[in-house]
Amino acid sequence: MNARTILSQPSESSLKNGQLDVAAFVSSRKYEIQQLSASMRKSKAIQKQQTFQVVPRSLRRRAASHHVRFLPPRFRERAQQEYKDSGVQMTPKKRRRITRLHLRRDTALKLRYFARQRKAYHYNRKRSTYSVGVNELATKVVMERKFKGRQKDKTWLPTHLWHAKRAHMVKKWGYVIPSHPNEKCFRPTHRASQNGSGIVFDTSYYATMILQGNHDGVLNIVNVISKGKACGKTYLLGDRAFEGPIYNVYKEPADDDSIQSAIGEAMIYFEPTTELHDDLATQNTRALIRVHPATFDDTWKMLLSLVKMTREQELHPDPGIELQDCRFAIGSIDIFGPKSLKVIGHNLRLNVEKDATVHEAWSTATAAGDPKLIPLGAVFPLKFFDPRTISTPSRDRKLSSWESRDVSKQALIYRSLNEIARHLGSTTPSPLFTSEGRSIRVEHAKIAHGRLQQRRTASSKAVDATRGSQILLKKESLIFNDDVSIPAIMIRRANGGISLLLPWQWVAIFFKKLVIPAYTMYGGLQQYHQILSERMLPYFPDDYPGTSAGLIEEKEKITLHEKLWKSRPKSKKTIYDALDLRNGEKKGEVGSPFGCDWQYLLHSDAKGVYDPSKKLAKQQKDVTMRDSSAAGSPTETATEESSKAPLSAADEPWMITNLCGILSERNKLRKELNLSTALFTVQIIMIGRGVPSPSARVYALPVKDRSKWMQLKRNRKIVPESSEYPMCPKSGFLIGFITTGGFNLKEGKGSGIASLSWAKVEQNGGFNYRYCIIRDVGERIGRLALYKPL
Repeated sequence: MNARTILSQPSESSLKNGQLDVAAFVSSRKYEIQQLSASMRKSKAIQKQQTFQVVPRSLRRRAASHHVRFLPPRFRERAQQEYKDSGVQMTPKKRRRITRLHLRRDTALKLRYFARQRKAYHYNRKRSTYSVGVNELATKVVMERKFKGRQKDKTWLPTHLWHAKRAHMVKKWGYVIPSHPNEKCFRPTHRASQNGSGIVFDTSYYATMILQGNHDGVLNIVNVISKGKACGKTYLLGDRAFEGPIYNVYKEPADDDSIQSAIGEAMIYFEPTTELHDDLATQNTRALIRVHPATFDDTWKMLLSLVKMTREQELHPDPGIELQDCRFAIGSIDIFGPKSLKVIGHNLRLNVEKDATVHEAWSTATAAGDPKLIPLGAVFPLKFFDPRTISTPSRDRKLSSWESRDVSKQALIYRSLNEIARHLGSTTPSPLFTSEGRSIRVEHAKIAHGRLQQRRTASSKAVDATRGSQILLKKESLIFNDDVSIPAIMIRRANGGISLLLPWQWVAIFFKKLVIPAYTMYGGLQQYHQILSERMLPYFPDDYPGTSAGLIEEKEKITLHEKLWKSRPKSKKTIYDALDLRNGEKKGEVGSPFGCDWQYLLHSDAKGVYDPSKKLAKQQKDVTMRDSSAAGSPTETATEESSKAPLSAADEPWMITNLCGILSERNKLRKELNLSTALFTVQIIMIGRGVPSPSARVYALPVKDRSKWMQLKRNRKIVPESSEYPMCPKSGFLIGFITTGGFNLKEGKGSGIASLSWAKVEQNGGFNYRYCIIRDVGERIGRLALYKPL
């Protein structure tokens, strides 16, 4: 009998003279209820998913073919049995007719293939797999010989071929970078970064530079660009890595770090030294500086000019200071997730070299699992074996459930890791700082990579032998040497992740080893941005409009959005000029509807009126007065020359990196600073419903309407469609824009990152009142939110 068939019986017995007998009706339906329950149990018991419904999304093929050979091997036997049970015959793979002509063609193709492989192998052996420039830009590295033509105007990452098959690639900052995986991964990214094993990123596009020379000269340059923040004792000893803003020393001639124009975020790590003493002034010191590729040009020019100035002044004896461009010599891998340390510890083997301290640090760190237990900025100079010689993950000690929740145990682990990282960072200099250390390891990687196919085709006994401890590297056979150790630097980042600095040629090998396990994910730029936004942290350069890189990024977005808007038909696009906010102002969007209009925000008057002609006249007046005062000539002569001179850059927005310091001394610094164009970054937390989108407008609450808006916080039943809902404020109350916004899966509501104008906030209530109104582009409804300065 079919399990989905439900038996029933007539119910005329429950009807007597047209009236319903309840007792008889229930008793008559008792049989049907029992049969319904039995049918549900049988249906649930025999219900099963087909094999193609069981395959994880990450293993599904683009063709979506239901042929068995397109399934992973572990599902094929089950799928074949389902085909037999269903009676459907599988279409056999068509075999071509083998003729003598086909054999000749196949032989010719194979000979051409082997000739190309041999030519590429000899080319790879002759050429350098890394490039370093001393006081000059490094030569770009070509990753694959046969794809040389595709890398004329851009650089491939070490993992380009792996990512190109699985992710959408974009060209940014001179590199081809993965933007996002081809499969849907918004929620999986949140799970992997918050509760899962981890998500892995190839961040080799970050630019690495090494400042080398006498100790005082290197220290003075680092002190100038970081305003003394990166010159603490823990940083100079190599115990910790500094993460913070670096400043353009030639843009603003002021001494306060709040006044200086920030170039962007940077990471600075000094080569470890045992102790600080007077003899270090003439000793050779190295500092590793790592910046975003969008700020590399400005940072390189500034550092190179400082190095030349220091050498010309001859204030310091030999060794002289030099700047090395290591963009194509040192790569990196970033890992996010509560189990990221376990992923590294289980898939990589540490070359201990009889050092119990290093082994203790590594076992303790990987057993902790969560990188939050590692001190912020802690540095672990490590050495690994070749990951390709590792067949199975290791079974290291794991923390028990009570151990991870015990606060006292966490404090003990934190203190032990703090001391071990301090000792390890100050006593174990990494070979990554030296060109010899990188070149030796890269040479081994080059030979091993070229002979990898021989190992795959070797017999099973030979493959098992290569996994042993005694392995040698010979000329004609691929056998690995256990004495070869790959240098690496593991750093605990301020964004909650782990960075692994490696030689450029080894990045792809380590990346594949970390991402191949089924419990780890890979991501691109969008996933990196999503993780930081969920943690309420700014993402560079999108959330840094006060920098040159942030302004360029915003202009590119505005151009792209405007182009997409114009390409749509009139019936499919929003008419921004017809937008009526119903607040008594004329129709139209406030500022540019395609992005964050910083010129409108910073140069509009108290009523929200922006006149570019007045701004141009003011700039010309400033140039005229400056030229006349400098040359000592009459005003009329300076006016004639000012028309030819470029406009002043004083009206460009700049970032406040020390908001508390300026708030405490704003009356003193008001005359020295141009606070009318200053921006500061805040967190946006929605109160109630609403999800902010990028480029949304941020308004200050008018004093007269604060009671109405606060009523929404107490009474959630007031909806935007009701008459009690307050109208959006006028354009004169505009104080900033949302740079990053969306639904935060971690908080369970909308959140974002915004940049606010100092002058507009001070003009509309000051800094003590933190409530604001968020309105998306093209909408007239405002939402109540709270902002918190970062």
